[in-house]
Amino acid sequence: MKSSLSHGRTKHLSWPWLSNMKTAAQQSQLQQFVEELCGASIRAATSAAGFRFRGREAVIDERSAGIRAPHLYPQLDSDTFRSFRGAADGITQRIKHSDSALHRSLMPSTETGKLLFELLEQLRVESLVDRDKYPGCAANLDYRYKAWCAQFCDSGLTESHVGLLVYTIAQVAWSRLSGQPVNEATEGLIEPQRMMLAPHIGGYLAGMRRAREDQHAYAQNALGIVAVINELTEALSKADKTPQDDGDDTLTSGSMTLFPETDDQGLLPGLRSHAHSASFEMLQTQLSDYKIYSNARDRVIEATKLVLPHQRESLREQLDETIRGQRVNIPRLARQLRALLSASEHNHWADAQEEGYLDSAQINRIVTAPSYRAVFKQEHAKPHSDCVVSFLIDNSGSMKEHIQPIAAFIEVLCRALALADIKSEVLGFTTRSWQGGASFKAWRRAGGTPNPGRLAELEHIIYKDADTDIRRARSALAAMLKPSIFKESVNGEALLWATERLMARPEKRRILIVLSDGCPMETATVQNNPDDFLDTHLAMVAALLEKHPNIALFGLGFGLDLSRYYRHSLALDLPHPLENSVFNEFLRLLATQR
Repeated sequence: MKSSLSHGRTKHLSWPWLSNMKTAAQQSQLQQFVEELCGASIRAATSAAGFRFRGREAVIDERSAGIRAPHLYPQLDSDTFRSFRGAADGITQRIKHSDSALHRSLMPSTETGKLLFELLEQLRVESLVDRDKYPGCAANLDYRYKAWCAQFCDSGLTESHVGLLVYTIAQVAWSRLSGQPVNEATEGLIEPQRMMLAPHIGGYLAGMRRAREDQHAYAQNALGIVAVINELTEALSKADKTPQDDGDDTLTSGSMTLFPETDDQGLLPGLRSHAHSASFEMLQTQLSDYKIYSNARDRVIEATKLVLPHQRESLREQLDETIRGQRVNIPRLARQLRALLSASEHNHWADAQEEGYLDSAQINRIVTAPSYRAVFKQEHAKPHSDCVVSFLIDNSGSMKEHIQPIAAFIEVLCRALALADIKSEVLGFTTRSWQGGASFKAWRRAGGTPNPGRLAELEHIIYKDADTDIRRARSALAAMLKPSIFKESVNGEALLWATERLMARPEKRRILIVLSDGCPMETATVQNNPDDFLDTHLAMVAALLEKHPNIALFGLGFGLDLSRYYRHSLALDLPHPLENSVFNEFLRLLATQR
């Protein structure tokens, strides 16, 4: 019998605004936004200041937090915000009350065993909440767990032997630890399993209840339950090996998926953490696997060629109006940038000083005029700029709402850098068309082979090159405000392009600053390649550049945190008008790589 019952859950639209999210990029940004809210809540409630979500996995200081209980990772398209709050409270409890190293050392080897052991440890820490003192937290935890159980049943997982056994353990363990009854809607479904298991696991359940505050003792009882279930699933598998009864197949279903294993240091094999653990040479090899269907229509273009003359004047007036109201001390900002980015260079020696280095030319004076004290010399040095700063702006559609203050922010920085005698470059990246354009159509005409690689037609824009004076770049910088420029984004290739330009410069110090609001998104490429194709490429490129000895890479996020891609990053909320405090934050970011 398929258990697609209501399970006491009220069906409703989880996110009222989600129906207005027309693109996968918008939904991805909302997912990241919600994860940022949850992450902030977890950081505030624990001592884990380095906690973040990376590719939906919980990490602390760029290493896996080792938290893989399946009900802690709700889905944006099927869960309510309260589910996310409950999951955040669950992760908070895990960080506070679980020793991750001990948990990892006791982890069983089978996939079913890992899932159950992970789930049982999570139920332990959730049961430690004082329900009288924190009723809201307890209610959130209950809500999330019940929602996950309902989704588990609705997905059809309880139709398999393994799935039904796991669900039964999930229900009876939660009931025993929380003191609440099992789900009434599925009580009849699990009753035969419960009766069959009771003689084998009853003692372990009682032991878990008694040892809730002793992780090691609790784990021994949990491992006893795991051993019973492993033995049962092995026997069932031998007796009747059918596709739906395959434990590994069951475990790949959405409600039960576990995240990849980590090494002993907690490094993840996926996305940024893997990228940063890889060697420079390995990353270069992996980047060579990135496929491009066609680059025939890619182009690099000067911004002024994208804007008609009369439009340039109008856009320049808009930008001037925005900058005119800023409360920023540009000369002071220039001095701060010079102090931060310039190196000292010997200029000359000042003679006849009363302190400093002894001047060998004045040694005779020491003998002939002992009272004469100006026999020293001092070295005079002045700041010397041997630095270039490149700003790389994401010109995807979602950045359009941020571009007015960003354009003012960039121009103010370019003016200050010019006063500090530091070169600056302003670049942008977008696509020439929506949804792949001519390249995508050519691929479809050719038969649409699977996994074609990047299908978009790239457009890389030069708003200001490093050798152009800021006053001569006024029209080109104003082109940043043209709405039709903003389409889709392929971030990884844009970083490589900007880096190639930087490496051609003579300056010894090269700084690349990426301004974006989230993950790469190009519809045709995303829909016709493996999951995270563009995301993984960006993570690999960023990791490669952060290992590069001659590049300093930074990320500025607008609306969202970019630290999932960039080790040195800052989430900015630009006020209007701009204030000195925003630039002080930016300077502190630059100071992290001196």
